[in-house]
Amino acid sequence: MQVPIKSGGTALNLEVEQFGAPAKGTIILIMGLGTQLIAWPMEFCQGLVDLGYRVIRFDNRDVGLSTKFESAGVPDARAAGLRHLLHLPVVAPYTLKDMAQDVVGLMDALAIDRAHMVGASLGGMIAQLLASLHTTRVATLTSIMSGPGAPMPWDSTLKARRALMARPPANATAEDMIRMRMQVYRVIAGPDQSMPEKLLRDLATRSVERSIDTKGSSRQMVAALATGSLKKRMRDIHVPTLIIHGRHDPLISSRRSQQLHRGIAGSKLMILDGMGHNLPTVLVPQLVAAIAANCAQGS
Repeated sequence: MQVPIKSGGTALNLEVEQFGAPAKGTIILIMGLGTQLIAWPMEFCQGLVDLGYRVIRFDNRDVGLSTKFESAGVPDARAAGLRHLLHLPVVAPYTLKDMAQDVVGLMDALAIDRAHMVGASLGGMIAQLLASLHTTRVATLTSIMSGPGAPMPWDSTLKARRALMARPPANATAEDMIRMRMQVYRVIAGPDQSMPEKLLRDLATRSVERSIDTKGSSRQMVAALATGSLKKRMRDIHVPTLIIHGRHDPLISSRRSQQLHRGIAGSKLMILDGMGHNLPTVLVPQLVAAIAANCAQGS
């Protein structure tokens, strides 16, 4: 469903799906760069519902069926990345702080006072900002395959960077888009996994059928670069925190989660074999149990 929200001084619509009842509280799932809400597997959502939680997943601004910021144009992500490397200011149409404010706006629209935040990749950075800037609205924090701010190029493999940065040709067909997304999913899954082709195709097809636009990914990427390091924010996070990462994540090194663990007092760290930059089906029960255990600490 489309939920109109107010985020700071901006009005926008977020596409939202809700499951379950909040017997033990509400969990808000925040997805990563250019990735739609369907990337949160239904088995994952249902597992949390079965344990007594209301689960909300949504499309971030500029992705899927939520409001697109097309009037901002398409920024030069490579130039922004270079400025980031040189510690120069990066100009962006919005930052991750604005995307964190979107979550607060969503909570206001749905009359949710406080929630458990679970963020993946870029969504983990947004969740960190929520826990440090909007402390009364966050019960617990779970960061998955993320880190304290935009990663440096050496945090990912060349193959993963190329797959993520690839842009479709102007005359790309829907089938071309599906194949490109399959390749991204295949590469970022990492060397420890051999994902079934049917699973790859099903996820890529559903993604393309929901929204074929990829321009928002560039704006989200520049938003992360413009936000900069979140290391100073770590000391302001005082809720129960669980940090999860795949041991051989080819897109964001597990070193980034180790930095988070060292910086967030009392946090717990899980480094998992058989997990890349994704949520492997075989690990869903373990992930659900760990997240629910962390949520129970903040109930």
